[in-house]
Amino acid sequence: MATRTNDRREALQPGEFIEELEGIRAAWRENFPFRIREIMSQDEFPRLAANKRRAHMGGDINHRFEGERYLNATDKGSRRMQLRKLVDEGGQDTVGGPQVSHPLLSRWESNAYGVSPEEVDALEKGDCDPGELVRRGWWVAMMRDSHFGVSIGSGMVMEGENKIQSDKLLAAIERDKQRFIEWGVEDPDKALENRHEHAGIDIDHADFNEEVARRFVNTPELQEDLRRAYILRLQMTSGG
Repeated sequence: MATRTNDRREALQPGEFIEELEGIRAAWRENFPFRIREIMSQDEFPRLAANKRRAHMGGDINHRFEGERYLNATDKGSRRMQLRKLVDEGGQDTVGGPQVSHPLLSRWESNAYGVSPEEVDALEKGDCDPGELVRRGWWVAMMRDSHFGVSIGSGMVMEGENKIQSDKLLAAIERDKQRFIEWGVEDPDKALENRHEHAGIDIDHADFNEEVARRFVNTPELQEDLRRAYILRLQMTSGG
């Protein structure tokens, strides 16, 4: 999918712009449908473990780009909400809440597939996968260099997808939980909490991302920046 230069002299109204972005998503999904993860056999565990090993290489990226969004926000209300999101991602338990950090949830999922805690430690201290390094480098740089409305608004791609698909994601997780119990996987709830968390809390995050885009991505130039970032993020996360 190619980006296009926005030659409009006036910005779209917020609702029109969000509708356009969702139209871009719908067109992309015709060729690259969103796949609901469901684990049908324990034979899939080695492949899933390999994917998780690649993701752990070079350390956790989550706080880097979320932190850039926080530092970049000039609107006090948006900055405060981004701080709350950082707490969600970094662990509500740090301020007396119930949820642990997303990196720890990711580790629990990896452990269930057979990746040991010691191996995760070693992977995170090592070099990043080259392909991941390029993708992560672009993503973090975009957070740092873009207007905060564009960087936060770009979260509509993945967190917005999880919001759209939330019911289906949660249903698939519940079916996987029953399979994990049958297969004797230790602590199925813990193993699946990473997926469960993203299928739930991403609804609030997606709403925040969209609200920021509606309020602050309000010029032709900013809308084109977000349009381009939105398309690139779709390509980056869909294997296109």
